[in-house]
Amino acid sequence: MGRSAAFWATALYKNAREEPARVAPYKDLAAGPASRFRRLREGLLKLPGVTEHVKYMANWQSWAWEYTVGHRKLCWIHVMQGGAAITFTIADQEESRALAIPRLPAAIASAIRGAQRTGPVRWCALDVGDQKAADAFLSFVKRKLEWLMADNPAAARRTLAS
Repeated sequence: MGRSAAFWATALYKNAREEPARVAPYKDLAAGPASRFRRLREGLLKLPGVTEHVKYMANWQSWAWEYTVGHRKLCWIHVMQGGAAITFTIADQEESRALAIPRLPAAIASAIRGAQRTGPVRWCALDVGDQKAADAFLSFVKRKLEWLMADNPAAARRTLAS
């Protein structure tokens, strides 16, 4: 399911001319949401080959923290007034593999099933309302990264070498 205009209106960083510091949400969010953002950010950066980019996303009219491995985009963290929200993609050929993960958290499965499709890709939306949701997403993205690297070992070696 796509996000509404009302959702995007609550983005914390909207000015295209003012790039937020990578750690700005640590101080700009309330303590609980800031802690969840930090947990997500640090958890993603600990994964092998993952890089972070703070980018202005014109289609969302706000800044997002983008996490990539090589040329593959793993996810985007959106900093909203109430805390972090995540967008992640699942390609058609990944969907059945993702939904078959043992003990896949219901919120992740729901995000995949309710995702907006654009061509062969599903755009999944996940709100991160508590630490459990943050941990669930990190566990899921770690599994996704493992299968991406297993499916393309040469690219994985290049990514890990850089």
